[in-house]
Amino acid sequence: MAHPTIKKGSHGDAVKLAQTRLKQRGYDPGAIDGDFGQKTEAAVKAYQTDRHPPKPLTLSFPLAVDGVVGPKTWFRLDPEQLKKGAHGPAVKLLQELLKLAGSDPGPIDSDFGSKTEAAVKAFQQGHKDFENKPLLVDGVVGIRTWAALKS
Repeated sequence: MAHPTIKKGSHGDAVKLAQTRLKQRGYDPGAIDGDFGQKTEAAVKAYQTDRHPPKPLTLSFPLAVDGVVGPKTWFRLDPEQLKKGAHGPAVKLLQELLKLAGSDPGPIDSDFGSKTEAAVKAFQQGHKDFENKPLLVDGVVGIRTWAALKS
């Protein structure tokens, strides 16, 4: 499902989701209230700044620092769930984040194969989620693993 572009002055469920995802990654958007105000905009800009060159989290998917949550920011902030057999840009992002985190996914080839699955499980084994609970070691990359990887 594609998310709408949101920015300061926007309201609604998409804003609540962005606020939740920001908070899960350690950025303070203020209240999770569905109102995109100054504090949410500051959190979005901080999130984007950490994923803008030359920062290490830029990887192959740099973000503009504009305070707008458009397609590229949504891609990083709310990526799809992945598991073995998946292909595409989200897998490439996953592989790059795993490599940055010290878990070797093998070649960065956008293919979620056995080596990437093993790297996901190794990462999950040693990390906690945004509620400080151990990640489930299942090889599936859902929002808790994405957040721990700092997507």
